[in-house]
Order: sequence, then C-alpha cells, then structure tokens
Amino acid sequence: MDLKQRTSGVLMPLSSLPGASFCGNLGEGSRRFADFLSRSGQKVWQLLPVNPIDACFSPYASISTFAGDPIYIDLEDLVRVGLLEPDEVVSIPSAPKNKTVFHAAREIQMLCLKKAFNRFRHSSVNTKYHTIFDKFVNENPWIGPHALFCTLSEQFGTFDWTCWHDKALRNADQDALRHIYPELEELVLFQTFLQLLFTVQWDELHNYCRNLGISLIGDIPIYVSKNSADTWSEPRLFQLDEQGQMNRVAGVPADSFNPDGQRWNAPLYDWEVHKAENYAWWTFRIGNALQRFDAVRLDHFIGFYNYFSMTPQPDPNDAGYWVPGPAHDFFDSILREFPNAQLIAEDLGVMNPGVHQLRDDYGFPGINVFQFHFDFRRNTDATEEWKENSLVCTGTHDTNTLAAWFDEVLADRKKAEPFWDLKFLLNILKPFVPSGSPLNRRTIIEAIVRKVMSSPGNVAIFPMQDLLQLPTEARMNFPGHAEGNWVWRLDESLLTDELSQQLEHWTTEFNRKQ
Repeated sequence: MDLKQRTSGVLMPLSSLPGASFCGNLGEGSRRFADFLSRSGQKVWQLLPVNPIDACFSPYASISTFAGDPIYIDLEDLVRVGLLEPDEVVSIPSAPKNKTVFHAAREIQMLCLKKAFNRFRHSSVNTKYHTIFDKFVNENPWIGPHALFCTLSEQFGTFDWTCWHDKALRNADQDALRHIYPELEELVLFQTFLQLLFTVQWDELHNYCRNLGISLIGDIPIYVSKNSADTWSEPRLFQLDEQGQMNRVAGVPADSFNPDGQRWNAPLYDWEVHKAENYAWWTFRIGNALQRFDAVRLDHFIGFYNYFSMTPQPDPNDAGYWVPGPAHDFFDSILREFPNAQLIAEDLGVMNPGVHQLRDDYGFPGINVFQFHFDFRRNTDATEEWKENSLVCTGTHDTNTLAAWFDEVLADRKKAEPFWDLKFLLNILKPFVPSGSPLNRRTIIEAIVRKVMSSPGNVAIFPMQDLLQLPTEARMNFPGHAEGNWVWRLDESLLTDELSQQLEHWTTEFNRKQ
C-alpha cells in the first residue's frame, strides 16, 4: 500500500462482520465483505486491533500485543481440513443480526477448538496447520510467553499475574517455568495451536484481499494492559514496582470526549530501558503489525512526543503531568529497520506544535475527522485546511455515528444559544447535494460523505455505520464509558447493490478509484 495514492475505503471491525454465529470471524463473512469493497471500488479496509479483547470487549486493552483473539477463528475451515466434524460445529441461527455477543461466541468457540486440538494432536489427519506448526513456533518468539501466560492465568483464575500465589511463577522465573512445564505442556500447546489457527487464517484472508487489490490498515494501541503477557514476561520495560504494581498510569487530561480526563489504568513505558535496548521490543512489535497489515495507524501518536503520567488512583493533589517521550530517537530507530513502513499518525485531540512537527519530520500522514473540523461559532470550515498527506474520515470508532452527530446538530439548533449554525453547515454542503435532490436528512448526510470524498486527503475512510446512516445505537465506542461498547454488528442485508453502486460512483467522481 502507498499512502500517497488517492484511494478510499471503509472502517469495519472484524468482530462486527455478519454471520450465523455470535461474532464476526475470519471465515466466509470476511470474504463477502472484501467482495463488497471490491464491487464498490474501494481499495482500503481499515480494522480495529485484532488482539484478544478485555472484559469490557475492548481491543485496546489486550492480554497480548502480538496474539490474535481466538474468537475470530473460522470453525468451518476446521471442518474442511478434517479437524472438526460438521455436527461438532455449533451454529446458533438465533444469533442477533445487529449485535455481537462475545461471551456466547467465546463459549461456543472454545468447546469446538478443544475438540479440534484433540484431533490435531492425536488423530492421523494431516492438515495445512500441521505442515507449518514448527515453523510458526520458531518464527514467533512471543508465542511461548503468551501461551504460558494464558495457561497460568487459567490455572490461577486471573490474568492479574501479581495475584498469582506462586511467587516464582509470578516473577516468570525461568527455572520455575521449566520445572512446571511438563504438567502444563498440553495446555500450553493448546494456546499455541490457537495462535497458529488465527495466523494461518489471517494470512489467507490477507491474501484474498490482496488479490482483490484491497489493502488492510491496522491499528497499534500505544499502551498494553497491565494484566498481559507483555508486562508479565518483560516487566523491566514498564514503570512497575518490584511487586509488579503500577507506579504511574497512562491517561489524558480533560478533552472533548471527557471533561474529567481519562485514566486508562495501563502501565507507562520505561523509555530509558527501551532506548538502552535499541527499542528492540517496539521494533519487533511494529514489524509484527506490518506483517499482518499493509499500513498501520499509530494510536495516540502524541504519546511518542510526550505522555501524560497519572497516579493509579485519583489524587486531588496530583492531577497528572506531561513527560517527554522518545520522539525522534524512537522513530529513527524504527525506520532504520523498516524504511518503507506505511505508518499513520493518530494525531487527534489537543495537540501542540511539537507533535505535528514530529509527524511532519517523518512525512507520516495525520488524521482529519469531519465531525471535529468545524467551529460554527466562528463560521469557519477547517476542512479547507486539510492536507494532501492525510487520512480523512467522517468519523472514527470513538465518535458517534454521522447520522447521530447530525441529529445533535439539529437538537442544538433548538437551544437558546445554539452551538451549531445549521445554515452555515448547509451552505458548505450545498455543492455536494445533487441537483434536483430534496434537501433532507438523507441527502445532507450523503453530502457530508461526498465532501470528505472530495477533500485533498490521499486516503478517505468511512465507518460502515456512516455509509449506512445508522443511529447512535450503532456507535462502536464511547470513550470513558465502560458499558455498551464494541458490540455493534452489521446486518448483511444492508449491503445492497444500490449502496455498492453509489459508493463506486462517488469513488470514481472524486478520482479515488486507482
């Protein structure tokens, strides 16, 4: 993928793909969606992180920065290769069409995957997975610590490794791990098997998309979870005390999403240790992501320039403070290893000139979001300032849907002192409403999509919910709110030929069909 080319695409989480089961996966539903993108003239599929989700279903607080979530493994493929019998695959026809039910999906998935593993280990069947097992383990040094961490977490009943009652295992003591390995071997191999399945199936989907001319944009969360294989196996890389507890945590001060700021409860990096090790962990992390995706969005890019340090618990005497990040030293090291890496700087929120300078020094495209780029109080259209070297979009996984955002514009218009000036918005969008079309809610939202399509930004991305004009119930995430996030799911019946033709037309109209 070349981020300098003029293209367009869709943001669609893997978990939100349609299908008969309770969660989207790497199977037929993902290929049908890729086919839809191809028919619609789209060249880019942006995804959220595919790492294991946390208890709140967030992919941004994973137990592993390298692993894929087994919930996405396609069971039908295991039937085709002989690791499962057709009647062993549990299908639930009553799965909701517009909601992902993670708990039910994982329960069903694990029952089937354990049967597949037993056949993988003990039957005479020989599959594509057997062929590359040893190669996979040898080429992925993270898999050993990850598989051990998952196994021990299951044994101790928690991912919070600081609560494990065995101190030696809590400290990842190598002698203790070697001693206990024989009794855990089958369970560790099961976890390794899960990652093998995910990786093989992911590579097959990636190749399928590549053959359609579709590039995948991935996402690297800047922080990892405290309860993760990463902090357990490499505690020196994080700001943790001798017991593994966090000295300070990551977060952000007050912003437009949350007036009280956000405490993410993720450990901060010890950047001095990373620097002393030539950023080896980060280099491997980015290399792993670049194998999985064609381009990568660097979440919370500001954190590489300076990061916000907070107390683990709210403290009225310590609201947090900014600390310089590794900045140029970090990116010089990364780009020496990956000089052609296609990296996108997620530069949203309150920035300072130093962050933008860091972005521009390396030519990374930033991100422009339509919903953020108006100030109707001053009647200015900031979209006119969008640059060519940028990714432009109507919204993100953290914003409301475009239709719900517009409804908020209408609602604010009725207030005594409206923030929004609807007349100004309509004036901006007038050139993008087709001649003779009625000026109604639908045509206005379509005009917003066309305006973003028309922008100079090289890559235009549209959340699927925005193309479908879905209400706020389809919002993916509300930052700072723990409940009700990440569960929207696409009803495949909405992927109509009319929508495909319309999207293809807009893509051609604004010269984004390469």
